[in-house]
Amino acid sequence: MKIIFFSFTLGLLFTSFFGYTQNNEAFSWINTKTINSADCLSNLSDFSQLKLSKDSEILIDKLNITIEVNYKSESFQSLESFNDFDIEYWLLRHNAFKTESPLKVLIRYSSKLKPKEQFFSMCLQYLDSAKRGEQEISSKTEFVKLPVYFATDRNQIKTKNLNDAFGVERSYLKYGICEVSIPNNHKIGRIESPSLWKFEFSEDPAKHIMIQKINVYKKDKFFKSLSKSIKTSSKKNTFLFVHGYNTSFSEAAKRTAQISYDLMFEGKAVFYSWPSQSSMFKYPQDELNIEWSGRNIKLFLEDYITKSESNDIYLVAHSMGNRGLTKAIIELMNEKPKLAQKIKEIILAAPDIDADVFKNDIAPKMTSKIKKPITLYVSRNDLALKASNTFHGNPRAGECGAIPLIAKGIETIDASDVDTSFLSHSYFADTNSIISDISELIQSGKRALERESLILKNYLNEKYWKATN
Repeated sequence: MKIIFFSFTLGLLFTSFFGYTQNNEAFSWINTKTINSADCLSNLSDFSQLKLSKDSEILIDKLNITIEVNYKSESFQSLESFNDFDIEYWLLRHNAFKTESPLKVLIRYSSKLKPKEQFFSMCLQYLDSAKRGEQEISSKTEFVKLPVYFATDRNQIKTKNLNDAFGVERSYLKYGICEVSIPNNHKIGRIESPSLWKFEFSEDPAKHIMIQKINVYKKDKFFKSLSKSIKTSSKKNTFLFVHGYNTSFSEAAKRTAQISYDLMFEGKAVFYSWPSQSSMFKYPQDELNIEWSGRNIKLFLEDYITKSESNDIYLVAHSMGNRGLTKAIIELMNEKPKLAQKIKEIILAAPDIDADVFKNDIAPKMTSKIKKPITLYVSRNDLALKASNTFHGNPRAGECGAIPLIAKGIETIDASDVDTSFLSHSYFADTNSIISDISELIQSGKRALERESLILKNYLNEKYWKATN
């Protein structure tokens, strides 16, 4: 691997190998076995070895470590937070291997009040896993692991199959972390799973999104872990996802990981899984269960906002999950309005809520009490909401007829023209255009009027936007 080491304090420029430091330099790389070679770092390299160590004889007053690739950067205020950071995942998110942009590491520190700097630059390259040549398969990963935090009021099941770890029965609140793997060849908007057409009969982490591990924690330990992880992230952000009807626990975990990965979310992903029956034929039971879970969602939301210690919190709900989230938000803001300060944005995707109830009751209460941006995604092609309309005899808030639902204080995005998802119901996470729009919303904070992919529409002096490819 070709690495350039530069010290501004000495004014020297020379080539150095990992693990080797010049005299009076405070930091070096811990392990040289994997990365001390003539090759560049690649998507198949072992990034668990990419850690820094400090010379114990040098006293450090202040420290800042910055990594940069493709004009994206992350900063760390401690050696521990840098070494805990998943650089491999970060590089994959920013497509660094395929663009072959160098990974730059700048270490700024002061020792005895004297400012100093160290700089490393590492070349990157993309290797096709099918053409790895002499590289050992066992030592190279074909996927990235992503921790996803969760709360659930489903029953826990003792089983070796992690996809069945939580069932469909009501239970008490439980907390934990899922480790979800995403293959390096993942395509945006997809949850890759085994296909009988490809003669795939079991999950393969090199091909499919998989749950690798589930750890259940007590409440205090869960929030301590979550807040620590958020503190060490660059922007100290987090999002909470509440899934919809006909969704299992494992499907919710994989969807949350996929959303976080595809959005390139710079923070911690959390999901709440209520006891959906995970069956198209048990819609009435799901309606009863989301109503039953309302109190638990509210309790968790309060703890999540107060104990996560996040700078900005994004709340996201899909389909029937909007019922639980909107109700919890309104009740919580009635009791503790100051908690709204930490909420950055609320995203309501394809809400399966009575349109009149939403417009006349829910929307006014949310906008008046939270006073934070709310984005509503709708589609006229949503077959699941058309079925819900038929079942209830009333339009749903996520439907879109000649015009979408427009409510004061809410930005409505009509996704009808770009919706390519199955049943046109999961487009918020399945369709590239909508994923890109949500990503821009979160990353830049731009409102609908400023996002170039949206077209402003006007109906009787009321505004909404249409998404475009």
